[in-house]
Amino acid sequence: MLCAVMMMLAGLATPASAAPSWPVLRTGNTGANVTTAQYLLRAHGRTISPDSDFGSATKAAVVAFQQSKGFTADGVVGPQTWTGLVITVKQGASGDAVRAAQIQLNKFRSALVIDGSFGPATATAVRKFQTDNGLAVDGVIGPQTWAHLVGQAGSGCPVPSQPDIEVARIVHRTATGLGANDRVILAGFETGLVESNMHNLPCGDRDSLGVFQQRPSQGWGTPVQVVDVAYASNSFFTRAIPVAAAHPDWSAGRVAQAVQVSAFPDRYDQAESAARALIARVESAAAQAR
Repeated sequence: MLCAVMMMLAGLATPASAAPSWPVLRTGNTGANVTTAQYLLRAHGRTISPDSDFGSATKAAVVAFQQSKGFTADGVVGPQTWTGLVITVKQGASGDAVRAAQIQLNKFRSALVIDGSFGPATATAVRKFQTDNGLAVDGVIGPQTWAHLVGQAGSGCPVPSQPDIEVARIVHRTATGLGANDRVILAGFETGLVESNMHNLPCGDRDSLGVFQQRPSQGWGTPVQVVDVAYASNSFFTRAIPVAAAHPDWSAGRVAQAVQVSAFPDRYDQAESAARALIARVESAAAQAR
């Protein structure tokens, strides 16, 4: 009994991670936080275009929302308005509140498709964000997780919401040139989508760069080399091909994990559907060009 009480007191003595301040948004602002506010306004029934631009239409929607809540109707999205706007979402949820959350998670290089569907990939991204920020890791975006998401600037390396088809073409061309089979190509596309949403990023976590977020400090090449998509693709596939050959029963995601050695290995298999769709898109475009 004494041990239980001591454990309870110890738990009470451990402070929760302090949330950053809510940003203040007003007319003239642009960016991810504005898009998030616009999606949340839509989730509350306001008709507005999520265009990342805080213009007159957005201000009018904010004023109407504030009036409906009994808030000061100044058209400025400050702490009170944010706490009224955010909606708790978890796996299985869908809609504009989920899109708002996905926009925020992508500030931290989650590379999610903004589809409004809270599936396994979004849940994994939420848990990673919660882990990184000392929050309770439950995969649910409640008020505290929202505050940390919205109140931080992000990694400084934003990931576009749509894949770069030209980068995808180079990755595919390199893979086929090396004789990679379908499973290995799928592993490469899953990796490209998870790590960069198939973009040749000039930045990343620590010294990570490029489409596969390869780290020069870990022997992947020089910074110039790893932002050469063909070079980076060759590096990935020359490692993936023998791994796949040695393990014919492994999924594409497991092959990708063996190459990438990620702290979040489940993300690759979760990207399978998006990867297959992108491969089909690239192969269709190539067939039409012939």
